Amino acid sequence: MVAFDVDGVLADSIHGFNRWALHRFGLSESELAPFDAYDDYLTRWPRHVQDELVEVFTEVFFHGAHGVYEGADVLPGALHGVRRLHAAGLASGYVTRRPGALHALTRTWLERHGFPDLPLAHADGEHPKAPRVRALGAHVMVEDSPAEASALVGAGVRVLLRHEPYNAGLALDGVVRCDGWTLIVQRALTLNGAIAATGMTAGDSARS
Repeated sequence: MVAFDVDGVLADSIHGFNRWALHRFGLSESELAPFDAYDDYLTRWPRHVQDELVEVFTEVFFHGAHGVYEGADVLPGALHGVRRLHAAGLASGYVTRRPGALHALTRTWLERHGFPDLPLAHADGEHPKAPRVRALGAHVMVEDSPAEASALVGAGVRVLLRHEPYNAGLALDGVVRCDGWTLIVQRALTLNGAIAATGMTAGDSARS
């Protein structure tokens, strides 16, 4: 079974925020440094906007402000990929780092874009995702964050990592890098078939 992160896997919220913030501060993309480190998004911006940027970043990603979450595009291939895995009986639900207070907002976005009606779990604050993934009966998680991927694998959950420049430096046993949703679906089907055939547990599959 497979669980799905939301931001960076289904919803293109970070690039939506990027467009919104560029407009707010009157900047162009050429004025920003490359986004090649997941945990270093803010310092790529000009110094004179960074203090205010921290404030609006918090407003958007922790409080759901400014319509960025509601207006996020679906990442290419995500809807078809989740639907295909759901049709195969392998989609267990969604596990997001968004605060639980944003449950209704997140659920509405998923429904509006036609994603399957599956459980939606929140890993608020510093709470790990792995127990929520397991509670959904999943042994594979689709992620984009290198930190989350590392933590999940350490807890015995196999990870399909949707490739982005900001996670390109992660190379870890138990993490399978996938360049797009077509490959995510292929690898998910293969992994689940292998686990079912051998009777391995989630922890066994992550260590294999």
